[in-house]
Amino acid sequence: MKIEALKKKQVEIGKAIVEINRGMLGKKIEQIPKPEKGNFWTILNRTTPKLTKKNRVDGGSLPYEKVFKTSTVQLQIGVSYEACVNGQRAREGKATDFVSSERKWGERVDGSLIKHTKKGETKPRYYLELPARKCLAVAYEDEVGNSIEGEALEYLKGFLPTKSASRQGVDKPIEWRTFALDSIIALSANHVFWVIVD
Repeated sequence: MKIEALKKKQVEIGKAIVEINRGMLGKKIEQIPKPEKGNFWTILNRTTPKLTKKNRVDGGSLPYEKVFKTSTVQLQIGVSYEACVNGQRAREGKATDFVSSERKWGERVDGSLIKHTKKGETKPRYYLELPARKCLAVAYEDEVGNSIEGEALEYLKGFLPTKSASRQGVDKPIEWRTFALDSIIALSANHVFWVIVD
């Protein structure tokens, strides 16, 4: 879903549109009131997905210099990873004894906000870590902005990474996502639609 279409939809449902500088996004996320029980945010983000060098099906080469992925995702806040997984285990009639592993990177600044300084860098980067409840839209574009659709999209899927096995012990895994704040174009939270500007 493109940013203008998403903005129009937010106005139609009565949300305020507010522009915020990208450098202030982490601080704003810390300041947004968090509920005692989870509610939902929606983000629009743009990334360059990791792709394999060869197509898994026919061994062909990637026909693009660069690929961009734009996603609109509904996320739940105010919940923990362990609680989400154990909730799913309970729904499936399994023991609620899941314990999450210790973080391998980054420092948790807020319930959902992670700060991490990459090796060789001095400036920290910030990430939003939340369970994805629904993917509302996904679109792919090439390096000049042409949409990748139809047969071209099906071929592109042969270059996208496969999902790794989950240790959650459930039939329907909880999709816990990490989004770099640098990739976020817009954030809808608490009746406000924040448009990120550089």
